[in-house]
Amino acid sequence: MLETVIITAVGWMLLAASAFRFRRDLAITNPSTVRALRVAAGAVLAVALMRCGAPVTGERIVRFLGGSSLSAVVMVMTLSIAPMTALRPVAVLLALARSIRQSQSSARSVQPRTASFR
Repeated sequence: MLETVIITAVGWMLLAASAFRFRRDLAITNPSTVRALRVAAGAVLAVALMRCGAPVTGERIVRFLGGSSLSAVVMVMTLSIAPMTALRPVAVLLALARSIRQSQSSARSVQPRTASFR
């Protein structure tokens, strides 16, 4: 159950980062980034459903819903008290992704150009 709570908390955190209220603070302007955050949140929540520790029965659904609701309440309370502290891991991941994207684009511009014959 603890594993479910932790995994779903990560999913709710990613979903909260894609909300308009927190996008401004995280400097997310690209719609594809918002879409990627939402898809990642859905994937994390699906993983939590598959790893609930019970066979595919009603017990798994109950465990998932219990753990998910517990982590959602904790995430909402944390976001209401200190939103940027709670979303700090997402901000770090976005900064890392931006730096990787910039280094790849600068590497492309440095590559020598070859003459093309048409």
